[in-house]
Amino acid sequence: MVNVFYAKRADFASSPELLKKILNERFSIFEYEIFKNENGKPFLRLQDSSLPPLFFSVSHTKTAYFIAVSDENIGIDAEECARKISYAPILQKFHEAERVFVKNDLDFLRLWTAKESAIKWLGGTIAKDLKKLCYVNNKVTFSGLELPLQITESEIFEHIVSVCSEKREFPCFESI
Repeated sequence: MVNVFYAKRADFASSPELLKKILNERFSIFEYEIFKNENGKPFLRLQDSSLPPLFFSVSHTKTAYFIAVSDENIGIDAEECARKISYAPILQKFHEAERVFVKNDLDFLRLWTAKESAIKWLGGTIAKDLKKLCYVNNKVTFSGLELPLQITESEIFEHIVSVCSEKREFPCFESI
């Protein structure tokens, strides 16, 4: 199961408020704690140990929240399709094999969201892991080692959304 919930930012005070609504209404989970690893990746600890584990990842833009929920580790990133960015300096930090695919802002944002979703899956940071991670031809490598990951890209809600998981299934998107 890979679900992506999205909402207008104006409809929720924060992403934790949206996550609470999702956990309560879609999964009937009311008692939980959120912990973070040393890099800030959030993890869910359910109070009821009889429930199966649940993983989540959050991304937000100026206009929207996106929360991916799965029964396995998950990473998500989103960017507004219309976002204009001076990407040339950032692109220099990407692998040469990735750079050839970037011809415009939209190409860059697709690659950026894919890489960031994988870094979130890893529990890492852009600062430490951007240069180590390469995404070419639907393959993710980290420090030269191929990872068994799938990155699914979608354009939804006027955003490019990339979801990274080990699951070979297309995420189910739901507006909240």
